[in-house]
Amino acid sequence: MNLYIKTLNKLFETLPSIAESEAIKGHDKARAEIMTAYEHLDKAMTRLVIDNV
Repeated sequence: MNLYIKTLNKLFETLPSIAESEAIKGHDKARAEIMTAYEHLDKAMTRLVIDNV
């Protein structure tokens, strides 16, 4: 796995924790945007991994 994919993977693993953090509580739109980013990153990661197999 190259550095680019590793970096994206770290972000992918971190986003749900950010969305559920105390700092985001009460900010439903921000939470929704973070989770949308998580879904988009999931798709991108899947494509990158498939392309690199």
